[in-house]
Amino acid sequence: MAEIRRYSDLMQQAVGNMVSQQDQITDFNPGSNIHTILDSACKIAEREYVAIRQGYNDNLSLVPFSIFKFRRKQGQKATSTVIFKRAKPLPSRTIITSRTRLSGAAKEFITTEVGYIEAGQVNSNPIKILAAKNGTSFNLPIGVIDTILTALPSDVMEVTNDKPVTGGLDIESDAEFDERFKTFFNGLSGTNIFAIKSAALELDTVRSVSVKNHKPPLKNIFNMSVYVDDGSGGATDETIAAAKLAIEGDGAEIQGHLAPGVNIRVLPPQTVPVVFSITVNVYRADLTGAETEIRRTITEYVNSLTIGKPFIKSDVISRIRKLQFTRDVDVISPVGNIVIGADQILRFGSADIDIRENVNG
Repeated sequence: MAEIRRYSDLMQQAVGNMVSQQDQITDFNPGSNIHTILDSACKIAEREYVAIRQGYNDNLSLVPFSIFKFRRKQGQKATSTVIFKRAKPLPSRTIITSRTRLSGAAKEFITTEVGYIEAGQVNSNPIKILAAKNGTSFNLPIGVIDTILTALPSDVMEVTNDKPVTGGLDIESDAEFDERFKTFFNGLSGTNIFAIKSAALELDTVRSVSVKNHKPPLKNIFNMSVYVDDGSGGATDETIAAAKLAIEGDGAEIQGHLAPGVNIRVLPPQTVPVVFSITVNVYRADLTGAETEIRRTITEYVNSLTIGKPFIKSDVISRIRKLQFTRDVDVISPVGNIVIGADQILRFGSADIDIRENVNG
C-alpha cells in the first residue's frame, strides 16, 4: 500500500510543477501569494492522506469477519486424566466426585466425571480433568499434578496425572490471526496447500499445521503428509481424526479440500527436545526464585514454537536479559540456532542453570 504523502514532499512537488508549467510567476518564497495558496492546499492534502490511511487501516481490520465471518480463536482448556491413590486396599469402593479441584505447577484443574477406587484396589480408574482456564501454560508433563484441593474420603492420599496434560491454547494473537487469515484467503481456490492448511487451522484444537509433499507418493499411496499440533507439541487421536475429516470432507456436509486422486495422511509432528546449559549472573535476587523465573522464561519460549519453526538463540538471550535481576547471561547450549524440518516441532527438554550472584551490581 502507498505511504502517506507528507507536507514537505507535497509542497516541493507543487512548486516544481508550477515552475515547469509557466514562466510568469517567479516568487515562491514564504509570504508570497502563490506560496500561501500552495501551503494551504498541501496542508489539506496531507491531512486527507492521513485520514485515508487511517480509514483504510480501520476498515481493513473488519474485512475478515464482515465479509468472510472469520473469527479469532479464543483459546482452549487443556485436558488429561488423573489417578487417585490410597495407602492400602480396602474392602469398600471409594467415590471420587466430579468437579474435584486439583493443582500442579501452580495450575488448577477439575475432574469432569465421577471416578472410583474399587474394593481391593489402591488406584482409581483414569478420571478426566479439565484446566480451570484457557492457555498453553496448562500443558504439563506426566506426574506434575500432585495436590488435592477438594475434601475427599480420608483414605484418598495422592493424585497424579498418568498422561501429559495437552490441548491448552492461548487466545489468538493479532499476528497469529493475521497469518491464519492470509492462509485462509490464499486457500479460497479450494484445493491448494493453503486451503488444506486452513481447513485444519479452523479447528479450535489445532494451533499449527505443516504440509509435506511426496513425489513419488510415499509407500506408493500418500501424496502428502499433514502435520498438526494442538499446542502441546503433538495432537490427540481425536484432533488428528477431526483434521483429516476437515481436509478430506465427508461427501455431504463437509466439502473437503483435496483434488481427486490425492491421498493424505495426518500425523502429529516429531518432537525435538531442546537441552539448555546456561550461566546467569544476577544482582539482588533470591537465587531459587531467579532460577525458577529463568526456567519459566525459556520453557515458555521453546514451547511457543510451532511446527517447523526454528530455535533462535538470540531470542532466548534477549528474554533472559529482560528479567529485572539479570546482569549477564551465557547460553552455552544450544551452541547456536536449531533449524528443523517441516515434520518436526521443538519442545523444552531440560535445563542446567548456573546462577551466580553479582555482589557489585
